Amino acid sequence: MAMIAERAGVARATVSFILNGCHRERGISEKTAQRVREIANALHFIPNETARSLSRRRTGMIGVILPGFKSAWGEAIMTGIRGGLCGTQGLVPLIASQHGEEDWEERETRFLMEREVEAIVCCPNLKMENYRRIKGRGVPVVFIGHRGKGMPDASFVAWDGARVAAVATRHLIAKGRRRIAFLGCGADNSTSSECYHGFRHAIADAGLELPADWRIDVPGSSEATGLVRAVFSARNRPDALISDTWLHALRAMEDIDVVGLKMPEDVALLALGDDAICAHRRIQLSAVAEPGELLGRMAAEIALSLMANPSQKPIQKLVDDHEIFDRGTT
Repeated sequence: MAMIAERAGVARATVSFILNGCHRERGISEKTAQRVREIANALHFIPNETARSLSRRRTGMIGVILPGFKSAWGEAIMTGIRGGLCGTQGLVPLIASQHGEEDWEERETRFLMEREVEAIVCCPNLKMENYRRIKGRGVPVVFIGHRGKGMPDASFVAWDGARVAAVATRHLIAKGRRRIAFLGCGADNSTSSECYHGFRHAIADAGLELPADWRIDVPGSSEATGLVRAVFSARNRPDALISDTWLHALRAMEDIDVVGLKMPEDVALLALGDDAICAHRRIQLSAVAEPGELLGRMAAEIALSLMANPSQKPIQKLVDDHEIFDRGTT
């Protein structure tokens, strides 16, 4: 900065004001600012962000914890978050991944805390003790995709599973399906339970039958194979199936094929949530797409709002935006 000041014929403080974008407030002309920036570029000057953050008492980073990056969902979320931060001065996401492992989540949480991120956007499967550790440091937390289980006072932006599941169910009913089953992660999973709630209400509104065994629950990491085959091998079998995830739906496709049924002739299959693999020409799984980019952008906006006013009440938003892709299974 001293070299830039000497070459531009100005004070070092003037260079600092210009490179920090506050020269107008200091009455420095645009002509001078342009000359200083040109000299800085010619010298390949890059500000020391660590020193700047110490003086500002800000790191300029927002932590993002996702379960992994194997699906298009994570990419869409990050695209949205970057979009939500693009208009801010010096804020960038610092990305971590917990891989579904408890010790990894704790390490990643500690990593972000040590780097003094100014907010954290994360999936709602964050453990309660890690959530409390972050909140205890005064760092805003925003859950994305779904609500935090057992955390009613947490800020979130979530896909409205109940409403979207009801829309999906009515979509199948409009196609002439009258015996619709539900495949989910189990009653202990709050997200799956919300989806089932919307599904059940749509079934009831249509006056359709819903036998107890047509709610196929796959607890934890268990495979759905035996459960799905049993339901679709019965004489009074469903003619359609809604799955609360595309991954469960892919496994259900194999089971339905094994029992000798064809899709969509015998069984229509529709997943809540979409992925690039669902559109593969050999799969063609019909799905309701989640607006990942929109959720990411809204999560960033909520984080910025909480950073600007830490004392405000939690911000909670439900989004029911969706797009239905009728492919080969409907």
